[in-house]
Amino acid sequence: MSEVSQGAGWWLASDGKWYPPQPAATPSPPGSTQGFVPQPYHPYQGHARRVGKTRNPWGVWLLSLVTFGIYGLYWYYKVNEETREYEPAVNVQPGIAVCALIFGGFTLGIATIVSLVKTGGRISQAQRASGTTARCSGGLGLLFALLLATHLVYYQSQLNKTWDRHGNPPPGSPV
Repeated sequence: MSEVSQGAGWWLASDGKWYPPQPAATPSPPGSTQGFVPQPYHPYQGHARRVGKTRNPWGVWLLSLVTFGIYGLYWYYKVNEETREYEPAVNVQPGIAVCALIFGGFTLGIATIVSLVKTGGRISQAQRASGTTARCSGGLGLLFALLLATHLVYYQSQLNKTWDRHGNPPPGSPV
């Protein structure tokens, strides 16, 4: 266990610690369990994290304003996709998240609220996985959404901190 990766095969657990690769189990004669040590399942093992795009938070907000929200929907899809590609434990279908924003009015806004709050949680999950302090709050993101859609600025600035942890490599780069 380490605070940083020690090389190929090391995997980052949800506790924020890096663990060494598991040794291969030694095969035993058929029917024998002697000498066999079952290896635990690690969902992070073998997954190459991919960083997302560093964007200007106010540029995201301004583009959304100028395009009457169209860019904001595209951005929301990309942000959810990037967090999923970065942290394999993030469970999201970006298209469903966008649909919740668009069609949330039919459910009295509940789907929109849930989607906005969960996206903040996903960003927080990615922050923890990067080894930084999880500072993103879905509740705060919801509050900013009510204040002239400034949740775009808040969420993008929080994501930028995650990508900064890796030195801002090109989007999609494995880390």
